[in-house]
Amino acid sequence: MVKITETMAMEILQREVADEFKASIDNGESFFIPIEVLESLLDGFSYSTRNFSYTIFKDGYANLCVAASLELIINYYADDDSVKIQRSFVGACNFSLNSLGVNTHFLATAKSECVKNAASDAGKYFGRGLNKSDNAVPDTKGTAIIKKSVKSKPDMKIMQQFADAVIAGDQATITMLTNIYEIKTGADAT
Repeated sequence: MVKITETMAMEILQREVADEFKASIDNGESFFIPIEVLESLLDGFSYSTRNFSYTIFKDGYANLCVAASLELIINYYADDDSVKIQRSFVGACNFSLNSLGVNTHFLATAKSECVKNAASDAGKYFGRGLNKSDNAVPDTKGTAIIKKSVKSKPDMKIMQQFADAVIAGDQATITMLTNIYEIKTGADAT
């Protein structure tokens, strides 16, 4: 493998990503670099990752979600070969687990998305500016698999919280509570 020098690294990172490395799932409206392709591009920089961390949580609609982050390290050498240069980039992602359909490897997906996010900070060669503002982010509504969830029965405290939210016009709380609890109102209450 060729040692990448600082001058070479700067030249490579400023290149536009080649068309054959791009992929699209929406007929060219937006693009991404598939993780296996990106890893091959990163291999030239003897890359590594560290400090991968994740949190699984429920959002306000009771959807199970994951938030993750990591550091991506790329390496190259000073032009005079006197020192190895390491650059670190942080990447993060978050998504609803429902949005992936059946994916039992969601942490691997999260790590891949973090690597793609971090790599894009390194330069155009790894996807920086791939979807500039003139390319709309695709509308992905309807692509999530919606599962019918079983709602909990509210206790008196929850019902009071709901009533207070209705009086205050707090739509966020009303929506959150009706997504989690089986709250019957008006005509539904019979």
